[in-house]
Amino acid sequence: MTQTKEQAQIQLQNALTTTFLANLAFLSEYDNELYHRVDELSRMIENGTYKEKYALEFIMENGDFDIYDIVNDKYLYDKKPKKRNDELIKKINFDEKSSIFEIEPYFNFKNDIKVNFEKRFELEKLDELNSLTLFNVKEYTDYTKNYLDNLQKKFKRFDKFIFLGTLLGRHIPKIAEKINATSYLILERNLEIFRLSLFTVDYTILAKKGAIFSIMDTKEDEEKKIYSYLNAYRLDNYFIKISTTNINIDRYIDTILNMKTLLSPVAYDYNRRIYIHTNRTTSKIQKNYRFLDFKSIRETCKLFENIPILYIAAGPSLDENLEWIKDNQDRFFIVCIGRALKKLVSNGISVNIVITLDEQEFLADTQFDDETMKLVSKDTLLFASSITNKNILNKFDKDNIFIFDVFYSFFKSNRAFNGSSIGEIGLEIIFQFNSQEIYILGLDLALDQKTGATHASEDRVKISKIDLNEEQDRTIFNVRRSLVKVKGNFKKEVYTTPLFYGSIKMLEDKVRIKDKKTKIYNLSSNGAKFQGIIPKKSNNVNLDKYENSNTILLKNYLESKIYTKLDGESESFIREEIEYIRGELEKILIDIEKSSQELFFKDFLKSIEKIIIELREKNYKNLNEIVFLYSELCLPYLSYYFNDKKIKSERSKIKEIKMIYIKQIRQIMKDYTFCLERLI
Repeated sequence: MTQTKEQAQIQLQNALTTTFLANLAFLSEYDNELYHRVDELSRMIENGTYKEKYALEFIMENGDFDIYDIVNDKYLYDKKPKKRNDELIKKINFDEKSSIFEIEPYFNFKNDIKVNFEKRFELEKLDELNSLTLFNVKEYTDYTKNYLDNLQKKFKRFDKFIFLGTLLGRHIPKIAEKINATSYLILERNLEIFRLSLFTVDYTILAKKGAIFSIMDTKEDEEKKIYSYLNAYRLDNYFIKISTTNINIDRYIDTILNMKTLLSPVAYDYNRRIYIHTNRTTSKIQKNYRFLDFKSIRETCKLFENIPILYIAAGPSLDENLEWIKDNQDRFFIVCIGRALKKLVSNGISVNIVITLDEQEFLADTQFDDETMKLVSKDTLLFASSITNKNILNKFDKDNIFIFDVFYSFFKSNRAFNGSSIGEIGLEIIFQFNSQEIYILGLDLALDQKTGATHASEDRVKISKIDLNEEQDRTIFNVRRSLVKVKGNFKKEVYTTPLFYGSIKMLEDKVRIKDKKTKIYNLSSNGAKFQGIIPKKSNNVNLDKYENSNTILLKNYLESKIYTKLDGESESFIREEIEYIRGELEKILIDIEKSSQELFFKDFLKSIEKIIIELREKNYKNLNEIVFLYSELCLPYLSYYFNDKKIKSERSKIKEIKMIYIKQIRQIMKDYTFCLERLI
């Protein structure tokens, strides 16, 4: 019996409804918040409180569904949905196309590396430390003879897959079946379009492996979900396959690339963590430098209950407000970063505390040059990080120097500070003093919107400038040179860089957990907008209630809130860690060394995971981070190398790779232990 057109429509409608209800049931369990938003939209459509902008239509001559844009009177698939879906599916193959491929360029280096390994604990310059990393990396590439200048190969697998835009999602199950990735990220900026896709595609196929949905989220929630996706199984981030509908996907790529920058293993790599951080920190403890006890400070400090702090960084907005700072300096307790010091003191502005983070030796001649130091008050305190170069410390009276830990504190009850830059770290340090009002100026984390300058003008420091009109090529993403748009403090949007973007995100994380009583005001006219911080023009600040705020005697208070040596608990923990490294951890390495089970790269990865899991479970956080950073640099390259359908003799190659890895890990353990022994 021939089916009538009306019967066919009823059957189609029933099928659509069944699929929609099945997807809703799935979302109610898998992503309940998204389920409720879809359900609420459906209710609003049904009761007429929301007028649909899109309609689902079946294109008879094409045999598939299209989306009719009611407002603009057009079809999003141009009435050729089957063709468009087939194109999307055909485009995804086991090659380098339609992907974000990123392995550190160290692995493309072919020249010989000269390193004075015997002097590794005395290294000062970043290029020397980079050479140390290159030297390790080259052991792998010398063996594999495989570099990153030729991606023309067929890959075995792709573990991460991102769908940029869903439209009706008819291509999604077929691509998932074709690629069979380990996890998926689904991004769509229009909830109504996503709701229509629930009628036409079964999303449970993705959830069997693992999927994150970001559907018409706020910018903040969207960033959190993208970060969460990238932060899980980070070793797989070197090669992310992408399918894009090219509709409603603006800025997704920028956000993904920015979030990948936050997770970079070379932002502060494992060699810097050993030979700069661990080496210099343990040396300072050994020499009885005064480390600030921030737990005690946070619990007891009441000095700033009625005194505002003005925190000054070196962004472009500083130039515009110098006269205002000079005229009102007595009303504030002034804290600045090292890069802003010269400009302030040369303009007659007295600084109470200067905070410095960077480890590089040249800063002693740029930020703390002799000419500047002659203008610095004898009462100015230096808050220096545990990695600060000794050349900078030598510029200050030792009685005025207080050290703060970064990355990790060897004092068990103390805290350490983390961040992309001194800007957000300095602000977090200020939070510990329980100030009720903090004003920030020059913490732009954005470019000068006219000149493209990264910082305020300064003769002694090289200022980077970026052409704001230059067309951006996203095949090349440079953390210092690429342009990113963010919301401005006073402007609708401002240009920034991926490096500053990382600082913005970290700063906002720190602001979320500050004391709710603390009010923070951002005076920077040129800067980026920070969630949780109130924009305010400097000429609108009510200064009548503030008088002689910089006369506070902080130094006397701090001298009772310091560590000059390890306490018993901290020393005992370090002894245990040394014993563990030389005992249990060495046994694990020997077992991996002798094991014949590593037949494939995935088996080798399991062996490495065992080390990292052991360190995490033992709570040896610093060493765990060092080993993870090392692994996060090397393993993506090795994964890329073995991810080749034509690779031969994988078992014998794994054996050689394993020996290189174990040899280098042993050297890391040896040098790390050498530093720890200073403390006991």
